[in-house]
Amino acid sequence: MKCIECGKGRLKLRTADVASTFRGENISVRAHVEVCNNCGFQLVRPEDLGELTRLLADEYRRRHGLLTSAQIRERRQKLRMSQEAFAGYLGVGVASVKRWELGLVQDKAMNELMLLKTDAGKAEDHVRTLRRMLRQPAEPPGRKVTARPA
Repeated sequence: MKCIECGKGRLKLRTADVASTFRGENISVRAHVEVCNNCGFQLVRPEDLGELTRLLADEYRRRHGLLTSAQIRERRQKLRMSQEAFAGYLGVGVASVKRWELGLVQDKAMNELMLLKTDAGKAEDHVRTLRRMLRQPAEPPGRKVTARPA
């Protein structure tokens, strides 16, 4: 296919670094794109757009300490749950689980819930922290609450 940018080169399917803005951040990922051999113009094929979006979302998730789509799927499968069962276990709609596994970025609260419900070590740490917090006396009303050393 002739390049739609320069009109001189030919577009060839390659794996290349693709730079994009995702949620206001500049992110670069390796993806399948058509690349012009003359000017370097990149064109994402419609059939590759979903995969590119997932790659960008997963890189964003890694940068922000969130589970990637593959990690969510792996955790669900390790529990031997369908998407429907996992959604029920988390108390969310099945559409949310499907979207997270396809690349929609979950918020930090949902990420924390998934960690607590799929990682025994994380859940045990949370229980220990909660028990320690419950043993501490309550702060009087109007006082600023600050963290106390354990």
